[in-house]
Amino acid sequence: MYLSEVKIWNFRKFGMGNSSEPGVSVQFQKGFNLLIGENDAGKSAIIDAIHFTLGTVSTENSRIVEKDFYIDKEGEVSSHLKVECIFSDLTDEEAGIFLEWLSFNKAKEYELIIRLEAERVSNELLHNKIIRTVKAGPENADSRLEAIPNEVIKSTYLKPLRDARTELRPGYRSRLAQILKGYSEFSTLNGEDHTLVDIVAETNSKIEEYFNTPVNGKDKSIIGEISSYLNEFFSKNTEYNPQFMVTPAKLDDILRKLSIELDSDTLAGLGSLNLLFIAVELLLLNDGKRVGPALTLIEEVEAHLHPQAQLRLIKFLQSNLNNSSSQFILTTHSTTLAASTSLSNIILLHKNSSFPMNPENTKLDTEDYKFLERFLDATKANLFFARGVILVEGDAENLLLPALAEVIDRPLHKYGVSIVNLGNTAFKRYAKIFMRSEFWKNEGGAPLLLPVSLITDVDIKPYEYHVIRNDTEKSMCFYSIKDKGTLDAVESLYGFEDVSDSNIIGEVFTSIKDLESKLVEFGPMDESLEDDLVRLTVIELSNKLIEHLEDMKISKIQTDFRDDFNNLNVYVSPKWTLEYVLANSCLNILLAECVHNVRYKHPNSVPNQKKLQGIIAQLEQDKSRDIKSGAYELFKPLDNKLVSKAEVAQTLAYELINNKEELKEKVMSDSTLSYLIDAIIHVTDNQ
Repeated sequence: MYLSEVKIWNFRKFGMGNSSEPGVSVQFQKGFNLLIGENDAGKSAIIDAIHFTLGTVSTENSRIVEKDFYIDKEGEVSSHLKVECIFSDLTDEEAGIFLEWLSFNKAKEYELIIRLEAERVSNELLHNKIIRTVKAGPENADSRLEAIPNEVIKSTYLKPLRDARTELRPGYRSRLAQILKGYSEFSTLNGEDHTLVDIVAETNSKIEEYFNTPVNGKDKSIIGEISSYLNEFFSKNTEYNPQFMVTPAKLDDILRKLSIELDSDTLAGLGSLNLLFIAVELLLLNDGKRVGPALTLIEEVEAHLHPQAQLRLIKFLQSNLNNSSSQFILTTHSTTLAASTSLSNIILLHKNSSFPMNPENTKLDTEDYKFLERFLDATKANLFFARGVILVEGDAENLLLPALAEVIDRPLHKYGVSIVNLGNTAFKRYAKIFMRSEFWKNEGGAPLLLPVSLITDVDIKPYEYHVIRNDTEKSMCFYSIKDKGTLDAVESLYGFEDVSDSNIIGEVFTSIKDLESKLVEFGPMDESLEDDLVRLTVIELSNKLIEHLEDMKISKIQTDFRDDFNNLNVYVSPKWTLEYVLANSCLNILLAECVHNVRYKHPNSVPNQKKLQGIIAQLEQDKSRDIKSGAYELFKPLDNKLVSKAEVAQTLAYELINNKEELKEKVMSDSTLSYLIDAIIHVTDNQ
């Protein structure tokens, strides 16, 4: 059996939904589950709700206090809270243990519901009293668990920032003793028959013999002397016989006296001792004789562990859980752990809702999971801990977006926004992390309202590129099957079968060879008919054509990422690339100076200054010309890789921040830059 779901009403930050629905419902998988989200997302509240309801093998304090009750926006404290822990997939043996408390789920399978309720009571008899009950079974037909089922259901709970040295030392409430008692080797019906009892009994016998033997030439033994003194203190008819022993020869007492240490314990740090503590806890992991959920809750598993130790621990847990009936639910603030955990094992918490990232609930397919496991590293995993996310495809955007946000008084760090530099254009795979499946929607799952801005380039070369780069050939041509009539003519020309439903209509090709490579999919091509194909499909280059191609590309990108159920918006550059947009914007002269200063070793020399002034003059002329030659000449060193885009972006970002007061109004009113400004506003609004 495993914990498949927890539902929470009016507990801490989680209130109550519409129509008495829970404030949050979290679905768990068998095996490994990692709860992640920004600070105050409710990770600890969920862990506490579970172990308060189920209890723990180490009997942590699970008392409900005033601050555990939900407080609404008006400051009203709820009078009643409830938590339901739902267990699924019970074996026949487990079903037998919990038989009188079982119910059935939608699939007519056994399930066990453990329910914690607490109520704040204040009346003449009870003043500010909190009444807490834990029962099992269907609502209104539930009852308290008996002793054995109550013990079986208990979870293992590892506190954050724990003192592992103390936890593993002997004592009445020894955690080590609790773990060993849960291990099948020590959980015999009659603990007195255990081998350890015989060993300690034999040891005590030898110790007793030693203390009963006279030493140092005395007539009496040590115990004899003590007895003679002791019995002087009692009445004449009362006699006691004390005896020395290491510990009472009972299994519980023996286990409480045990400790475990590293062989160099005095040198061991908190990290090493925490790993020892976890290793001891995992003793129960593959104990095949265990009955029950074998649930372990770990808060902030990264405490005192460096990234490589975190990585080794998580990889071990994930690999070993495949052959185990144990279930782990962990919380973390570590991007290292988030990146090294299989995406399907992650549960994202946002806006009082939980979002499992397994295949059933996202739009990710098998290949997407494989891709993301390779490339979702620690620098990208910060998207799970943000209040807003901006996905970009390169270093320039990564460097410039924070500076632009500063200029418009929306600093990203203040709004908890993470920029994730994908380093490629595999946006669809990353975007699908935030898209919920049809199954999720049909089951009434909440929308994922984490604001995400995806910024990408239109990647259509501008009119200036074709004209200036092909100065001797003013009449450049493109090729397209513009409509159904053109497609019919091409079919007739080559004798193709009907391809009228092909998406080739409207696609624009930069050469006739590119078009032919597409058409060959429909049948053999006769090279002697190429001139006829040109006549049917040729389109002359014009600004209007380029604008049409840009509009088509933008529309296609936005369609690819359209999903009415999420808060992901796509922002596409209106022109070629980010740098070319900047070259056409109010920041063009500032960009020209940055490119110039990065490109030349002596940017202030007279010849180099003349070059800069020439570019600036062309940029001024662009205002009254159709061909933006100045913008293209400014962009050309970047396009030809004569200067580093990242270095120019870093230099420009510095200038933007240093001149943000005078640039704010210009930037906000520049329609060329509006896609960047809108992307920033989208992830910083309503926070």
